[in-house]
Amino acid sequence: IVIQNNGRKHRRMVGLIRFILFFFVFLSYGQEHILIGDSQTTYLSKNSIKIKRIPELSKGGIGVPYLINMVSSYPKSTNVKSVSICIGVNDRYKDRGVNELVKIVKNKFPNAKLFVIQGSWGWGGVSKMNQTNLDLYYKHFVDLGCSLITPPIGYGDPHRDKKTYETIIKKIESLINKNNE
Repeated sequence: IVIQNNGRKHRRMVGLIRFILFFFVFLSYGQEHILIGDSQTTYLSKNSIKIKRIPELSKGGIGVPYLINMVSSYPKSTNVKSVSICIGVNDRYKDRGVNELVKIVKNKFPNAKLFVIQGSWGWGGVSKMNQTNLDLYYKHFVDLGCSLITPPIGYGDPHRDKKTYETIIKKIESLINKNNE
């Protein structure tokens, strides 16, 4: 009798674990529209319910090489319909693997439309940068099939709420809605 009880408890525990895993996977990887990249993703994500920042794919201070490593270890998802990428400022808008990043994002999210968000300048390590520098940098993304979002985050330190974040998110949501029509 004790063996049967343990067997029932074991089956219930296995069932509970499966449910928890399913629930976690659904919540984490079931998101249709995601935001990945550097510290600016946190401020962008505050302005959207539809587009979710993925903590495992966003971190302050990172550049393209680090984001490539993060995306490489992330599970493949065919449910994601759009990926908004905010990266570049920490690489000082120098190409440090844009081609590889776009390739790996397309591999991990094969059904997703890729949007690239232009960063900020006029502060810290990018104090001497301007829109011309961004135009040259983000052209790499556009040439690889990403849709460029305008306006850029823009001049000044981006580590505070800026009206531009709301404008950028509204633009992406508009494009998402247009693609779903």
